[in-house]
Amino acid sequence: MLGHDIIVIGASAGGVEALKTLVAPLPKDLSAAIFIVVHVSPQFKSLLPDLLSRCGSLSATHAKDGEAIEHGRIYVAPPDYHLLVKRGYIRVVQGPKENRCRPAVDPLFRTAAKAYKSRVVGVVLSGTLDDGTAGLIDVKKLGGMAVVQNPDDALFSGMPNSAIEHVDVDHILPVVSIAPLLVQLANEPIATQGALNMSNEDELEMEPDIVELDGVALRNNGPLGISAGLICPDCGGSLFQLQERNFLQFRCRVGHAFSQASLQAAQAEVQEKALWAAIYSLEERAELMFKTATDARSRNRIHSAKLFEAQAIEAQQRSDLIRQALFMGQLPATATGTANNQVPNNTTQQELTADKVVVLAVGDGGISALSQILVALPLNFPAAVIVVQHLDTQSNSSSMASALSGSMTLPVKLAQEGEPLRPSIIYFASPNEHLLVTANGTICLSQAVFVDFARPSADLLLESVAASFKQRAIAVILSGTGNDGALGVQAIHQMGGKVMTSDDSTSEFFDMPDAAISTGTVDFVLPVNEIASTLVNLVTCEATE
Repeated sequence: MLGHDIIVIGASAGGVEALKTLVAPLPKDLSAAIFIVVHVSPQFKSLLPDLLSRCGSLSATHAKDGEAIEHGRIYVAPPDYHLLVKRGYIRVVQGPKENRCRPAVDPLFRTAAKAYKSRVVGVVLSGTLDDGTAGLIDVKKLGGMAVVQNPDDALFSGMPNSAIEHVDVDHILPVVSIAPLLVQLANEPIATQGALNMSNEDELEMEPDIVELDGVALRNNGPLGISAGLICPDCGGSLFQLQERNFLQFRCRVGHAFSQASLQAAQAEVQEKALWAAIYSLEERAELMFKTATDARSRNRIHSAKLFEAQAIEAQQRSDLIRQALFMGQLPATATGTANNQVPNNTTQQELTADKVVVLAVGDGGISALSQILVALPLNFPAAVIVVQHLDTQSNSSSMASALSGSMTLPVKLAQEGEPLRPSIIYFASPNEHLLVTANGTICLSQAVFVDFARPSADLLLESVAASFKQRAIAVILSGTGNDGALGVQAIHQMGGKVMTSDDSTSEFFDMPDAAISTGTVDFVLPVNEIASTLVNLVTCEATE
């Protein structure tokens, strides 16, 4: 009899580390095919198949459209394409985004469930928000197994927590225990009882057609659901509330799909763009009015000049009001109002704060590199160390710091508001809060506006460190997707500090380092195993000068 031989895995932030751990012990003769979706940037090449192939004995490749399904293979969704499972073959399509992602986990899970029913095992690993929850509901309803990484074991607990909350999960395990379970399930005959029937299978039947852009099938299926009275953030069309799964979802006529959490996040992005556009327009109007006033004065039209100046000031005031709204009233005054460098009474600046600061910015695939660097720093390292990573707001804020602290020589702690930076301490940025460093060397935390839709932002931290520490600052950009940090390293370089990145061969995702290198401000491009010693040399040499 057949076992559970179709294994579908979804992950997002923190998922690369989990996948490497999961894949490593799987046998070469595994009686199952594995399909993986990880949220990756569509703008950069994905090296995930190479990484997974090096970790274990199974061959991993990017899936190809129409490719036959074979046991003992790992199929990875390529960037900007959904990965779908059909009976005996694979579809790779550039259909509408779901949960603001392409590839998305939900289309993989639900198409696998529809094609193979009780033969499917759905696995949800570390990640933010809730992609994969709706798909895992379908896996269970059609007789498959649901496995979720223990949220306490995940670097980012959003996706695991959502799956556990909404799905009758079969197994909640640390990632090291998932591989043995998958081997067992692949060799275990499927139970004879049938899958639970969905109350309305029409919707499940329709969804693969939507993601595959089959307009005829979509039109033939009639209304998507009840009108939600909301607008799709991606295309501006009307959103409909889907009626299946007891899990709040929306979809537009084009096919863009959102959970409640992903729709909130998308709306926040649209609002931020609109507010920044308004600020830009008002600032340009103010500039034009001032120029017009200057021209009027040169023609001795004083009354007109005063009117133009009043209009310019009014535009600036409106711009400032929008900016305050954008920052939700939380503009960090302590970050901008400390030019006098005042410190508490009876305490000198040198006693209060570190004289030098090292900032390490890390994204996807960077945890192992970060650990390798931090563990090599000596106990008397004469600089404060700040670590910033895009963190999941639903995750335990101390999970990453706790995971790394056991092997560190230096003490590790979460950054606290108003705390002075001290040498020989590693500070981790908290989730969903920007970390800035004030001119007197203290920490400022803010829940102000997202910067490039990220909070905490490496760019914002690096810019504040550059302004406060100037040539005494060092920036290190490690593995990650996107380009966070590229603006910040330019500020570090401009103020006389040093910039280094990990090289391509030791970066699991080279997007962030490559974006920094492209600015022309990077002083060192190094293998990860050489970064710690270089930091020690730079900081120690400067300390003796």
